[in-house]
Amino acid sequence: MACMKHLVTASPDWRTPPEARPDLNFVVRDLQRTFLRVADNLRWYEQTWLGVPIWQLADDLVALQRIVFDANPKWIVETGTKFGGSAIFFASLLAMMGRAAGSGGGVITVDAYETTEARELLSDKPHRFAPWVRQRLIGDAKAPEILAAINATIAADPGPVMVFLDDLHDGDHVYAELQVYSQLVTPGGILIVADTTFEDLADTPVVMSSEKYPDAKRSNPRVALKRFLAERSDFLVVVDYTSTGISNFPDSVLRKAELNVHGSST
Repeated sequence: MACMKHLVTASPDWRTPPEARPDLNFVVRDLQRTFLRVADNLRWYEQTWLGVPIWQLADDLVALQRIVFDANPKWIVETGTKFGGSAIFFASLLAMMGRAAGSGGGVITVDAYETTEARELLSDKPHRFAPWVRQRLIGDAKAPEILAAINATIAADPGPVMVFLDDLHDGDHVYAELQVYSQLVTPGGILIVADTTFEDLADTPVVMSSEKYPDAKRSNPRVALKRFLAERSDFLVVVDYTSTGISNFPDSVLRKAELNVHGSST
């Protein structure tokens, strides 16, 4: 018993949170990365929200609702409509926050292709939260006509803008999107680059080399984000929302700097 007591009291910090133990941070990061690879390869991201398919990890859905609540945007612009689940997700959050349909702002969603599911959900047989999806665009998210349509909608009813980039995950495409969609984000607003973990998932079954992604290890959202941040000083990474869970965008929640009284960013 004496030996056992000595062993216990000799390690008084065994209950110390990992974030307070720099010597253990690498262990936590490795475990999170391993868990993420398991989660994505077992397709735990195939969730539903209010009966609609939405491809996001459960922890990320919780993080996104925290972000939307804290940022309180008038407009949420997303690239990557797919089945329409994320548009309904964002729309339902705005509704739960007290935003009435048609009262101003809402969700703008754009995708290169229209799925049958999204068309039925948002147009043919509208979901109960479809009225909060104010604009649905089909085309390349970077195309001038798409950007002009988004800008016109926001300009007609200005207010805080949040952006969620979640369509094609090729590095050059994401970088180009960052260049133009970062301009939509209002000072103090949030910009999120989805699936920066493509780099971590490369060469696993869920992210194998393909015609669409021939080299995900070297061309992915994280590479694009690093390139973008190296050139900009007006966006800072916010880790608070994704640091404690399993996330597909743990390093890519950005906040745009506020403007000071002189009009420059702070």
